[in-house]
Amino acid sequence: MRRAYSNVIKTIRICMKIFWNYKIIHRERLEASDNCILVANHISAYDPLFLGSLLKKEIFFLAKSELFKNKFFGNILQYFNAISIKRGAVDRTAINRVLDKLNNGRTMLIFPEGTRKSNKPKAGIGKIAIQANKNILPIFIKNSNKLGKCFMGKERLTFVVGKYLKIDNFIKIGETTDNYRNLASFVLEKINELEHEC
Repeated sequence: MRRAYSNVIKTIRICMKIFWNYKIIHRERLEASDNCILVANHISAYDPLFLGSLLKKEIFFLAKSELFKNKFFGNILQYFNAISIKRGAVDRTAINRVLDKLNNGRTMLIFPEGTRKSNKPKAGIGKIAIQANKNILPIFIKNSNKLGKCFMGKERLTFVVGKYLKIDNFIKIGETTDNYRNLASFVLEKINELEHEC
């Protein structure tokens, strides 16, 4: 892990502990998260930072292309392994970059909804998961959108780590749009089920 990357995630982790008293349920499941697809609900702009700070390795994640328009901010995002993706259409370049990272032993963070403004999964996660044929580790995030209340002690920043998802049946069905969508729905459903463990 690069030094600057390591220093930043350690600082974020310290802030999460001091200011928001974070906790991880089933932390031990993170230990086996090498070269996999991390999937999580998306409720705050801080979610990639928080999730990235939980792991002892560098991860990659997708970020909307608009964030890269500012060259300075875009360079920072790239340094911390963000991959630009265009919204509203199938961005094959971004998908190919994701598949390349996974095929080269990296861990990828993907939010099935694609944005904080939606609670419906996008077919892209299904396409990536089937083509990459990598383990999928679901994580449920609670209260990252209520940091003020967490700071006041009224809420607590919480992460619930699920068990690896088995997608063999989806892989057998093959690469079809309907199958991608069904897998995306399955993944988001498994993420949301973890809320009961908070």
